[in-house]
Parts: sequence; structure tokens; C-alpha cells
Amino acid sequence: MAVPSPQDDPGSGVRAVFARLLGLFALLLYPILHADRPYNDDLKRALLGRASWDSNGRPLTTLLMRALQCYDHAMVDIAPLPQIGAIVLLAWTGARLARRFTDASPWLAALLVFPLGAQPFFLENLSYQFDALSMALAIWLAVWPLLLPTTRRGSGWGIASLFGALCLYQPAINVFLVLTLAELVLTQATDHEAAAGLRTLLRRTVQIAVAMVVYELLVGMHISGWVKRQATPIHGWREIPRIADNVTAFYGFVGSSFNANWWAVFGTLATLLALACVVVGVRHARSRDPHRSRSQQALLVGLAVTVPGLAMVAALGPMLLLRAPEIQPRVLIGIGALLAAGLLLLRAALRTRAWGDRACTAVAAAFALGMGVIASAYGNAMTDQQHFEQHVAAQLADDLAAWPAATPIRRLAVTGSTGFSPLAEHVISEFPLMRALVPTYLDATHRFATSGWLMFYLPQWVDARRPLLNQPGDDDAALAARCANAPDRVAVGYRLCVQGDTALVQFQPPALPTADERR
Repeated sequence: MAVPSPQDDPGSGVRAVFARLLGLFALLLYPILHADRPYNDDLKRALLGRASWDSNGRPLTTLLMRALQCYDHAMVDIAPLPQIGAIVLLAWTGARLARRFTDASPWLAALLVFPLGAQPFFLENLSYQFDALSMALAIWLAVWPLLLPTTRRGSGWGIASLFGALCLYQPAINVFLVLTLAELVLTQATDHEAAAGLRTLLRRTVQIAVAMVVYELLVGMHISGWVKRQATPIHGWREIPRIADNVTAFYGFVGSSFNANWWAVFGTLATLLALACVVVGVRHARSRDPHRSRSQQALLVGLAVTVPGLAMVAALGPMLLLRAPEIQPRVLIGIGALLAAGLLLLRAALRTRAWGDRACTAVAAAFALGMGVIASAYGNAMTDQQHFEQHVAAQLADDLAAWPAATPIRRLAVTGSTGFSPLAEHVISEFPLMRALVPTYLDATHRFATSGWLMFYLPQWVDARRPLLNQPGDDDAALAARCANAPDRVAVGYRLCVQGDTALVQFQPPALPTADERR
């Protein structure tokens, strides 16, 4: 099997894979669009039009949205256009990547690279009505260096591409890191000399190193927003063990995101992908090469055995160098590259078998089906959570609007949380990842989102730009005690008490059946 080169990549083949990928991604995106729920930062961006991307080291995201909207001083919500654009970019990226590394049929090629943007953790990225397009574009720029010719000019454009990916969404470069290792092993699958693969690996290392240095000099040192507070790097040799702790924490989060039954199936398939990587490397090491000594063979075998572990580390990338990295689904973009690389390597390992393509299709289709199931469950949970919180917020707005004019309310304070809707809670019990994916907006501990959501319904009392105005003060202790025992109004999801010009809202979760009762 000859791996097509970028220069010989047939356009018709790319278009065939693109069409199939676009259809698959459309099925994945539909549940998110059907939920029609602003996602976290979307709340305030839709209301206030503030970007805040520049201060978080993402200046090209600001430039992209400004070019798309031609806005004056504030953005407006144009969803779902950015999300549709995101899946178009993901489909094109996947098609180019597939035709770079495999000559499989269009359907099989599409299934092999589908996890790049369909893996469950990326559902959070696709949910952002303002950010989805820039995140998908970051993935395209992270993949582009692998599609360019191996010339000095191509290397230069690769550096510029990686710099652009960093300026759009920093975790996207983990895709490049994972695919660089996959490129090394796939080069071995075509019986190239080991030196050729190592030279390519060195070129990729130089590209990412230069891109990150330039980014730090031009952009990184000016970061002042949320990313600055969360991205404190480790200092000194004594903190090196934190890297291992971070790896454990990230993959502990991944492990706890799915139940035991799902891991029994997909954990086994993931192990199969890792074994395929080892098989390709060992086969190359033991190939008949008169110029290769036994020590070189042993070195190549050792490399083959360690590549799966290195790829798992590469999927997390520079985040491992932080003291307390943010562990959220949206930063785990590298997981998609890890799965896509594994599927490409599985086909390379089985290329000499008559049943190889059938086996690869079965494995890739199993992953695709699992991702579709999770996306559908996620969309249903988001839809029900949306309806639940809309009902609570609308009822609260009606209650406050009906308050007697003789005692006007001038201040609103909130405590507690409504938690998840009954349907969302049930989905979480089967798919623990949903607890991180489905946000709750009526939760006083998350004042950023709570103030944004309430401003849709109570703009006269809530200022989304200053959520601390809705925080109860010391003078509200007596009111809170009274509200717990003798509220002025009790409704689904909250208790309401008014004293003087202050209204205190105590959010409460609905009474849900226990796990034993559900059984």
C-alpha cells in the first residue's frame, strides 16, 4: 500500500470523503442545534457583544468574528452559522488528512478520521455558538503542516500555520503533536528508512518549537485574562512530578466520564488501536534491511512499544506543564486526533489481510455509532435543561413583576441551585460526562453564568457585567433564615422572599426519585 503524497492527492477523492464526512458531522451537530441553548460565554456575548478573546491569547478569533460580522463595537448572535461553518471545516480537514495517509474507500476513509471532531469531548467545542468556528479553524491549521510538501518553504508555512492555531485556540496544537507521532509510524508502514521518519520528526519538532516561541513573544506575554490566572506554569525541578500528576488527573477525568459497560466495549477497541501502532512499528523494526544492526532493531522495537504512551501524553501537550491545568472537555481536542491516528494505524497494520478493510470498517463504525449515541443523549439533555431553566426563570420574572408597586424591589440576591432537570439527571446517571458537558445556569456558585441567564429575563435587576451585585450580603442573613422557613412564594425550582427593597431567591433542585426508586 502506497501512502498518497500531498502533491499527488486526487481532488475527486478528497471531495468524496468530504461529502461523507460532512453528512456524518451534520448528524452529530443536529442535536446541539435542536437544543438551541447558549453555551456559557455565549450568554454574555449574545447580550453584551463583548469578545474578551484578545486578553486570553486568541487575537485571530477576534479578527475572524470581526471579519464575519463586520461589527462596530459589539457582536451579535449569528448562530448557527459559526457552528455550521465549523463542521464544514472539520469535514474538509478530515478529508485532506484521510487522503494524506490512506488510500481507503471514501466511506472507510471518512470513518477513520471522523473522531477528529466527533469524539465526545469535542461536543463542548461545537456547542459554543460564538467559538465553534475558530476552534475548528484552529484544528485545520494544526493539521495543515502535515499536508504541505517537505521543503524549506513548506516548513515555513507550517510554522505560520501552527502560530495561527495558537492564536485561535491554544489546545488545538495537541492535534499536531499526536499526528506527528502517527506520521512517523505511518511512514514506517510504507517501508521507508527509519532515518527518513526521524528527519521528518525533527522537522516537526522544530516547527512547533519555533511557533510556540514566536507566539510567546508576540502574544503570550500580553495575556491578561482568565487564561493568565489559570495557566501558571511549573517552576523548578522540584515541581516536575506535577507532570505525572497532571497526566493522571486528565486521564482520570476521561476514565470517569463513561460507565463500566462503555469502557468494556470501547476500552477494548482503544487497546486494539494501541496494539496496531505497536504492530506497525515492530514490523518495520524487523523488516529485512542489510544495513540495520541488531542494536538498531532493538531501538526501533523499543520506540514502537513506547509510541502509544507518548501519543497519550502528546494529546495533552503543554497543558501538562501547568501547576493546576483546567480539566474540561473543551481542552481535550487531542483525544480526537488520538482516536483518528489509531484507526489509521489499524488499517496500516491490517493492510496485508484480505479481511483487513472489513475489520477496520467494523471498528471505525463502532466508534462512530458510540459518538452518535452520546451526541444524541447530550442534545436531549441540553434541550430538557433549557426548557427547565426557561420555565423557572420566566416564572420568577412573573412573580417579581407582579409584586405590589407600593414596595418596589430594587435589589435581587440569589442563593442555591436548581441543579439538573429530571431528564438531564437521568442521562448523567448513564453518561457521567454529561455532568461536565451540560451547564447549569441557575446556580449561585456560578455567578458568571447565572447573572447572564437571569439578565435575559430580569434585566432591570441583573447586570451581567457585574454578577457580584447578585451576591447576598451580611445583612441578608435574617432574610435567608426567614425564607427557608416562611417564604413569600414557593414555586418549582425556587423560594422567594422580599424584605424592604431586597428580593432573595433561593434556588432549589426538583425532588427527583432515588436510584433505587428508579429501578
